[in-house]
Amino acid sequence: MIKNIDKGNTLIVKGPARVTLLEGKLDVFGKLVLPEKESSTSNISNIEDENVLIIPSAQCYPLYAHEDAKLEIYTSYEKNLKLVKENSISPTWVDIKSEILKELKKEKETPLKIMVIGFSNGKTTLIKYLANSFIKEGLKGGYLDSDLGQQIIYIPTTLNLGTIKEYIISSKNIHSENTVFIGATYPKGDYKYIVSLSCRKMIDDYIAEHKNIDFILIDTDGWIKTEAGILYKNFFIKTVDPDVLIAFHDETIEELKDIEKTASNQRKNRKMYLIKEVNEYFYERDKDERRFLRQSQFSKKFEVFRKISIPLNDMKFIKTDYDMEIGEIVETEININELVNLPYHYVIIGLLTENSKLVEIGLLFTINVEKNFILLFSDLTYKQQLQIKKILLGSLRLSTKGNHQGYLYL
Repeated sequence: MIKNIDKGNTLIVKGPARVTLLEGKLDVFGKLVLPEKESSTSNISNIEDENVLIIPSAQCYPLYAHEDAKLEIYTSYEKNLKLVKENSISPTWVDIKSEILKELKKEKETPLKIMVIGFSNGKTTLIKYLANSFIKEGLKGGYLDSDLGQQIIYIPTTLNLGTIKEYIISSKNIHSENTVFIGATYPKGDYKYIVSLSCRKMIDDYIAEHKNIDFILIDTDGWIKTEAGILYKNFFIKTVDPDVLIAFHDETIEELKDIEKTASNQRKNRKMYLIKEVNEYFYERDKDERRFLRQSQFSKKFEVFRKISIPLNDMKFIKTDYDMEIGEIVETEININELVNLPYHYVIIGLLTENSKLVEIGLLFTINVEKNFILLFSDLTYKQQLQIKKILLGSLRLSTKGNHQGYLYL
């Protein structure tokens, strides 16, 4: 169908859909989109040639018209299109972006760490908007995705950090340079400490390797409610120590108020921004849609996997724990004779070198002690297979299509 959008209006499109800009000028998460005939001849460095948007299922893109625009849209349901008579990016977001840009343009010894927290949707949308706004100004930075259940950079159960090399619209625009395997989609138990400490190390390593970056954007999960949620977020913020904290404030969530107060007291020179207005244009995914997105990400990753047999030899099976006394992540070896008596089949695993460097993700099928081999599902080359000395056990069990099968409790 052909759809016209008047200047100053926003068309919110829910996927699956394909949108081609034929005429006009759009802003999508802070990225400027022009028709092909204009973008291909443009010399402006912050405009890409791409004028086609592919919107996946269970996701929404806000298409703001900088000038009258004409679109060609392919979608199964016209009800997935919602016209808004204003910019869905609120003035508060614009003000926050402008304030942070002022900070970024000041002389500083280390990159600015900017964290976004909140209970509801909007965090990743804001991260995209900030990232696109910053690179439009010629700034350089990284994106840390700490949301185990709803990853944008890689698959769920992992933490990822990558350099923002282009405008971010979808996951295909950002690639991981450092992946830490956690093995769960929810930071329960010791995982809340393991996730926090892993993120701090990833940031420290990234800063050491990238000398000329200006910022690191830190996306977080929505686990806030309950005492455990407060403990987790307080520990996470204290450990990662952001210079700027942006919170989607909600007066009805007492736990969030506690977290905001603690974050303010932790560090007096920390810039804090509270987004208090409710953005009615955010699309709130339900549990089924979040589950579908996770399954889709796993399925896409697993489609190139195959069954692989590796000699058992001196292979170690390990899990990660948090040592409260020393405040560090530790590896605990799992007795193989005890493991084979547990429902370990199809558990997601991290395949590691002797130095605990992640080589690849996989699913563990069978441990055959008598015949001295392990059968797993992965995409290891022969050279990579020789590097594997440790198998880090996750807690999530999945089918080869990415469907949830249960848990492994160690």
